[in-house]
Amino acid sequence: MVPLRSLSVTITRKSGISVSHCTWEDFTARWLCQCANQQGSMSKWLKRFLFGIWGLLLIPLITPILEKWLKENIFSNSNGMATTVFPNAMASTVFNNLLTLGQQRWFKFALVFLTGIVIGVSLEWLNRESNERHAFELRSLGSKFRSLSDNIKARTASSGWPDNVRDLKPAILSAFVSAKKFGLWVPNEHVYQLPDASFLCEYFRCVGKLLEDGYFDEANSEALSWKPFLDKVKLS
Repeated sequence: MVPLRSLSVTITRKSGISVSHCTWEDFTARWLCQCANQQGSMSKWLKRFLFGIWGLLLIPLITPILEKWLKENIFSNSNGMATTVFPNAMASTVFNNLLTLGQQRWFKFALVFLTGIVIGVSLEWLNRESNERHAFELRSLGSKFRSLSDNIKARTASSGWPDNVRDLKPAILSAFVSAKKFGLWVPNEHVYQLPDASFLCEYFRCVGKLLEDGYFDEANSEALSWKPFLDKVKLS
């Protein structure tokens, strides 16, 4: 029997992954990443092939329009180059064959079937792009939250809350507006009436960390968990 370490090195050499001084777990993780990348490349190739075939199937549908335009603009001149190279009789034969093809029952079925697939693939791509953009915006918001938390924390040593964060208020308000667009609960103006900045600092830190890590549902729950405290706290 081949030892596990030897087996991993042998497979790795065939797959093209460098595994010098790596464990079996490292090899497995790298192999899965390579498979995911290959699958992504194959998916792009299949999409291009699918849309190419679908485009070819559309040609018989636009044949009448194309034939009319060519006759009016290209083949109207009997002495033109296009008429010399591609006679009207040959053009008529080609167009007639395309029209006949477009009337075939199997062709109509193939066109409808492939159109459904193209629509499904397009909707799936749009949905994935929307989700990726949404996730990116949430992570950006989480990064902004964490940055505000650090900036507020750096000023807690100085007295004069909330005057010591006066210059940060536009950024804080902007972050709150962005969070509301995603349905996150945010503190109101009462937060500036608290004895210190600990509430706002910890709110930004906890919620921002979850957003940065991509845990939106947990971030939403975490944000809501701060609401009762702000409602019950004794304002100064």
